[in-house]
Amino acid sequence: MVFLKGFFGGVLGLSGFYYLLLWAVTRDPWHPIYQFKLFQPWMSLLIIGFGIQMGLFWMLKQKKEAKLVAGTGSAVSGTTMVACCAHHVVDLLPILGFSAAAIFLSEYQKELLIFGVLANLTGIIFMLWLMAKNRKGIIK
Repeated sequence: MVFLKGFFGGVLGLSGFYYLLLWAVTRDPWHPIYQFKLFQPWMSLLIIGFGIQMGLFWMLKQKKEAKLVAGTGSAVSGTTMVACCAHHVVDLLPILGFSAAAIFLSEYQKELLIFGVLANLTGIIFMLWLMAKNRKGIIK
């Protein structure tokens, strides 16, 4: 049950972060849904991978190593979501430096999402390795 609480908390947290961020930038409540559909299956894999990481994190929360991996995975997932939406910065801040960065991020959205999925997978594998290594007392 601890895993499921962490999993659903992670899935809902990252999904909410993505929706609110994109909605705040575009002021269109349907745009986050459109973007989500546009980048399937990578968006779903990123969110589910983050949920799995959070579920494992809650199972391992007493271990310092798990906190580091979950924090890193969280940062990568959140940054990937932000990068996915960064091309909308052009609409708000038409400053040359931001525009160039937004165009770059817009061009590589899919690759950034794939990187986020791979980072989540790495975190999941590491947490499972920790669980196998320290089997005693982790799963209650």
